[in-house]
Amino acid sequence: MANSVENVYSTAIFELCDEQGTLEDTYQELTEVSKILSDPSQAEFLELLSSPLISFEDKQKVLFEVFSGRLSDVTLDFLCVVTQKGRIRKLPSITQQFKQMYYDKKNILEVTATTVQPLSEKLREKLVQKLEGASGKSIILHEKQDKSILGGIVLRYGNTQIDSSVRTKLDKIKAQIDSAIV
Repeated sequence: MANSVENVYSTAIFELCDEQGTLEDTYQELTEVSKILSDPSQAEFLELLSSPLISFEDKQKVLFEVFSGRLSDVTLDFLCVVTQKGRIRKLPSITQQFKQMYYDKKNILEVTATTVQPLSEKLREKLVQKLEGASGKSIILHEKQDKSILGGIVLRYGNTQIDSSVRTKLDKIKAQIDSAIV
């Protein structure tokens, strides 16, 4: 995966923007364009940009008509290159890898907290402080609700999961009882 299409393109745009000092703007713009192209209501637009039957010049005209004045030159040029190379459908994956490089550079950690009910503002702040202290990184906290965990909290970040949910604790007790009985 080290030389995947996504990695090659995301590394190229990341390094260019890092040199130019435009990481923040490019990150925001790529995120928005990826959302647009991933939206099912934009399927025809994506089909047009990825169709081998339509010339690159026509695709480029469409990109400029749609995004000129809304995106920086760097991001618009990048979209043109990705489109010209027939990789526009890979933009969400390219953006995801760009985002990870951006977060690494900015020392940001994205954490998802799953609870039965929404966290109070006070508890959210306390959780973010604890996570920042433990990780040494700025935290972006996403919240999810899942009644099946019964209580407690499940934290996910990167490839790590910390599960202190009531459901998991009950499952462990059940497994201990089952192994003691058998």
